Amino acid sequence: MQIPETIEAVIAEFDGRQEPLDAHSIQSALSRARTALVDKPAISDAWADLVAFAVQAEQEDRPPWNTYFGPMGSGTDPDGKVVYFPDFRQLTPDIVDHWEQRAEAVMHPVMKARYADLVWDLSRNAADRKPDVRFARIAIESYIASVADGRNAGEHDDVEAMKRALQLATSIRDDEKTGIVKDMMIDRFHIAVEKGSWWRSLYEALTTNRKSGLTANQKSVLVAGLETVLTRFIADETLDPHGAERVASHLIPFYSAGEDSDSAKRVGLAVSEAFEKIAARGSRMQAMAWLEPAAEFARRAGDSDRFKRLRVERETAIRDAASEMKSFSVSHKIEKSEVDEFVSMLIDDENWQQSLFNIAARFIEPKAELRHQAKESAAKHPLQSIFAVSVIADDHVAARIGGEDDEDGALYRFADLARQPYRLFLSKALDAAVETHKLSPEEIAAFVQGTGLFSDFPLVVAGIKAWMEGDYVKCMFVLVPQIEDAFRNLARKLGESVTKDKRGQKGWEVSTNLGDLLAMEKVKAEVGEDIHFWVRAIFADGRGMNLRNLVAHGLASREAATYYNCELVIHSMLMLGAYPDVATMCVRKVEALRKRRAETVSMERAEEDEPISGHFL
Repeated sequence: MQIPETIEAVIAEFDGRQEPLDAHSIQSALSRARTALVDKPAISDAWADLVAFAVQAEQEDRPPWNTYFGPMGSGTDPDGKVVYFPDFRQLTPDIVDHWEQRAEAVMHPVMKARYADLVWDLSRNAADRKPDVRFARIAIESYIASVADGRNAGEHDDVEAMKRALQLATSIRDDEKTGIVKDMMIDRFHIAVEKGSWWRSLYEALTTNRKSGLTANQKSVLVAGLETVLTRFIADETLDPHGAERVASHLIPFYSAGEDSDSAKRVGLAVSEAFEKIAARGSRMQAMAWLEPAAEFARRAGDSDRFKRLRVERETAIRDAASEMKSFSVSHKIEKSEVDEFVSMLIDDENWQQSLFNIAARFIEPKAELRHQAKESAAKHPLQSIFAVSVIADDHVAARIGGEDDEDGALYRFADLARQPYRLFLSKALDAAVETHKLSPEEIAAFVQGTGLFSDFPLVVAGIKAWMEGDYVKCMFVLVPQIEDAFRNLARKLGESVTKDKRGQKGWEVSTNLGDLLAMEKVKAEVGEDIHFWVRAIFADGRGMNLRNLVAHGLASREAATYYNCELVIHSMLMLGAYPDVATMCVRKVEALRKRRAETVSMERAEEDEPISGHFL
């Protein structure tokens, strides 16, 4: 490996500096120097130093190697393969050898620590060899020196250096260095408490590393610091309930482990009161959010009276928050000819059963397609996909959609969005089927009963008749329970138990509800993931419409009994009346969409590769 002179010059210049350094500044300078190179071998050799400062620290939980140092980011190439920036998989034994030489040659502690730590951290993966412990010791000493001599660019770099030094020292059982780093971190913790920054990171590093050897007195000192921070966060003039919550996440477990229930209760109530105070200062919508942790910390503190009071206050805030919410609407013009053409494709003039089947199959969006739409939306609006959205019922939060812990949440949102444009189309298609074939409620019910899932045929007829006559209240409250009945019969047919123990009553049993039935793997496999998800999104999940729960628990208002909601119920029953064939149509629809997208991508690539011809001046 022949390192270019310009790269050597950059390394020498930074190594000779006496002022603080950070990895980003070195990376930027090396990147500029490498970009100026024209010789391909030189560019390749220059990467050895550039990658050393382009990596990101504290990446143990990330691919490709789950090592301390990792790529700054990742993505996918046009073929769908994962790529990393920088790509660690391009590291070679020669590069590790080069890092060893740098670690011994450079003098600035920031640079020396980086090179030595890379050797220790990546030798097994990059060079397939056991790392020499000497480099771990060099890294520890250099991290200590970078902090002690003020050679890091900022507090964050100091904290990161101390944390890594402690991690390395304990991993190689260097008790002397462990003690030195631990004392440095405790001293810095006191400063951080006074300044209000980095105290949490230092506390967590010291207390989660079981090999750090914290004494009982040192733990007490750290807890006293946390109490100081808590006092600041709950004071009226510096009120910060979220900060108090972060402190409590450490204090409560500490006191609970020591069986100091009084202190744990005191901290919990302090945080609860802090959230209640800020809730009183904000809007009703803010109070709705802030009273939730206020009540939760009251519960954790064991104050049941306070917990109940705050729950009632939060329910009131949720009801009042409706007046602060704004409505947004988007208009879309649909030509009558467009609707007529669409409906004409669905209605078979000669076969009424075919018409109903076409409607059942057309108005369901496959789950894979919803997932594709959600992925495209997340790419266009990355921040929106991170934040959770609360679904507000009359006096409670019915569900939260999205966020990092809800992978499928966005699909419920897209299922609802996918239904909106077709409201008019579904309505007109059902009307056309009834009018064209002069259908009676009994005929539609006979189609619905095609798979034998519905127990009470006369009741199904009555509900469909109510829909046809515009009695949407009767239709809703008669037919929604029939969806649950259908899935109960399906589960029974598949050999599943359809009862469960009644909570709190030993020996008593109750019927399983729609949520329980949809959770059965046999049921999901029988109807297919598309129908399963569609039914769940409409009837049995708080992230969706949740019609079954609204009706069953008396939460459905008169406004819920609309022609549109009733037509969704009718469509769902038609879908269940022919579910094997509808499921097959969904699979075919997904395959067709995938083929169409693949053809589009191929055409776009062909256009990009097409040679340009013409005359140029």
